[in-house]
Amino acid sequence: MAIPKGTEIPKSEGQFAKFQDGVNRFRILSDIVTGWEGWKDKKPFRHEGQVCRIKPEEVDLNQNGRPNINYFWAMVVWNYAIKRVQVLEITQKTVMSPLYDLEQNVEDWGDLKNYDIQITKKKEGDKTNYSVIGIPPKPLIAEIKSAYEASDVDLTKLFSGEYPMKEVKVEEGEVEDSEIPF
Repeated sequence: MAIPKGTEIPKSEGQFAKFQDGVNRFRILSDIVTGWEGWKDKKPFRHEGQVCRIKPEEVDLNQNGRPNINYFWAMVVWNYAIKRVQVLEITQKTVMSPLYDLEQNVEDWGDLKNYDIQITKKKEGDKTNYSVIGIPPKPLIAEIKSAYEASDVDLTKLFSGEYPMKEVKVEEGEVEDSEIPF
C-alpha cells in the first residue's frame, strides 16, 4: 500500500463553521446578527435587517430554480469538534425556530450564550433534517472565554463583504480560508 497506515487528510478549519453530518456541538459566544444573503457568481453579498432588499434579478438561481436569497442569523461560536472560535451562519428555519424557542423560555433556558447547543444533521436520501437541543446551562470555561476574547471578531464586517475575523491563521500544509468567497 502506497499511503502510510494511519494517514488522515487534514480538514480545513476556516473562519466559518459548517454543520457536519451527525452531532455538532457549539457554544454561542456573541449576540446574533440577522440579515439577508444573496449569491451572485458563487459569491455572497449581505445586508442587515429583517426586511429583504435583494431583488430576484440580482442573484443566481439555486438548485431548485429559485432566486438564491436567504434570511440568516450569524453568531460567533466555540466549535467543540475542532476546539476553535468560528462564525456560524444559520439559514435553516428548522434550526432557527428551536433556538428561538429556547431563548424565549426565560425561566428554564433564556440567553443562548449561557449554555451549549447540539445540532444534529441527518441526511435521508436527498433530504437533510436538523434537530436542536439545549445542553443544561453551565458557566463558560476559561479556555473558551480566552479564545473568544483573543479572536477579535466583528460580525458587522459580513455586511461589507469582509471576513469577520481580522486574520486567518494558516499553518503549514493548510489551505487559507476559502470556504465562503467574498
